[in-house]
Amino acid sequence: MMIALLMLVQSASPAPSALPSGAILEAQARRGVLMRLDGAAAQSVEACISACNLTPNCQAWTYHQPETARAARCDLHPIAGPSHFDPGAITGLSPALAARIEAGAERAPSLRERRALSPEDVPEAPPRTEELAGG
Repeated sequence: MMIALLMLVQSASPAPSALPSGAILEAQARRGVLMRLDGAAAQSVEACISACNLTPNCQAWTYHQPETARAARCDLHPIAGPSHFDPGAITGLSPALAARIEAGAERAPSLRERRALSPEDVPEAPPRTEELAGG
């Protein structure tokens, strides 16, 4: 199964630019690892993104660049928790999670949200009456 995943990673590599602005953070890493991958997934940031996209429950990924004492690797995270400073890492949201966030940003705000954002521009609801309906 792992070999099939690694082969898919090599063939299905979305470009990082396909992710929305803010979905990728340089010099940042996340804690908590679902899976640590070497090999094909650790070849590039794009391969790490693809591995996350192909792994169920992956919400975020962290790519660790190769260093003198450490090979490159890709960490997949089940939770997109907060990131922390790591000069040799790049982290980001899974393509699926980034798409859901973008879709949520595209919807029109509800009346309640519009009131919270600009209460003077939104007409008030009609006053409530004390009468009971239905007789």
